[in-house]
Amino acid sequence: MTRETLTPTRAAARWLAHEDLDQSPHSEQFATWLDESEANRDAWAQAHRMWDVFDDADDSDLIAAMARAARQAGPEPVARPFWPQLIAASIAVVAVSATLLMGVQQGWFGQSARPVQVAVNEAASLTAAGRADYITGKGQKSIVDLPDGSRVTLDADSAVDVVFTGGRRDVRLLNGRAFFDVAHDKAHPFAVQAGGRVVTALGTQFDVRLTPGAMRVVLAQGSVSVASAPGAPAAPLVKLEPGQAFAAQDGVAGKVSSADLDEALAWKQGVVEFHDQPLSEAISLLNRYTRAQIVIKDPQVAALRVTGVFKTGDIERFGRSVSQVLPVRMVARDADTYELVSKRR
Repeated sequence: MTRETLTPTRAAARWLAHEDLDQSPHSEQFATWLDESEANRDAWAQAHRMWDVFDDADDSDLIAAMARAARQAGPEPVARPFWPQLIAASIAVVAVSATLLMGVQQGWFGQSARPVQVAVNEAASLTAAGRADYITGKGQKSIVDLPDGSRVTLDADSAVDVVFTGGRRDVRLLNGRAFFDVAHDKAHPFAVQAGGRVVTALGTQFDVRLTPGAMRVVLAQGSVSVASAPGAPAAPLVKLEPGQAFAAQDGVAGKVSSADLDEALAWKQGVVEFHDQPLSEAISLLNRYTRAQIVIKDPQVAALRVTGVFKTGDIERFGRSVSQVLPVRMVARDADTYELVSKRR
């Protein structure tokens, strides 16, 4: 199920959220995990018992639905997929050694808004370079079907420039993040330029994230090569295998590492996952998904570290969750601004 060492509690949360837990090979892997230790079995039972604490919560309708879903699941896998309908997450904060399990059922919030796709420069949108052809704002995601049969899933606050001309398939990720499901065409490689690198694929699935001064590629399927972009400093050619990631900062050669695909692609399902990251970094990412923003002015609060899986688009719930396991509280400064402050203030 995972490519990393997880505590029994976090592994149980992953299993609770796993897609097709009743189907092979997941059912066999899950059974093996249960048999490995008493700690795993206790964590699995605890993952379900945790739902009971929500029975009398203030969010009565939502929490009651969450609790009912957990009780119906029982201690054994059920014959229906959980993900993406049910997202169970653990928020394990290293500083206080605490864990909180959470879940969200999409249907409990009513019909989700459809991703908003914005086309710019429509007259020559896929033949001229230099302008963004597809843009998403904060809290938006867009699924773009390209004329070659490829599909691009654009994350919030992201933009791409697509140029299909002269027998080439070129894309520039201008900012943000995108997942590419590339239609196979051996004669016309699919190239994505981002952060001074060019990721080239024939027919594959990969994720590219662009942040200030850095870029990261995660390969889900097939193969890609990563090379220097024209005009950028020369760097060695790198080839990735499924489950590998390549990360580089401007002017640095870059590094290949193994990647947890569940974590890396969680944003497509409306969640983000952090591993022992500063709270400031977590906030920076979460702010991409909402008009309202969280700020941190206290450097000691910003330096607190967090590990866990969080639903995007609900910063108030994020603030409540973090305040249960970190010495912080969230204060509303105005209609669109919240500040995380120390509880000692």
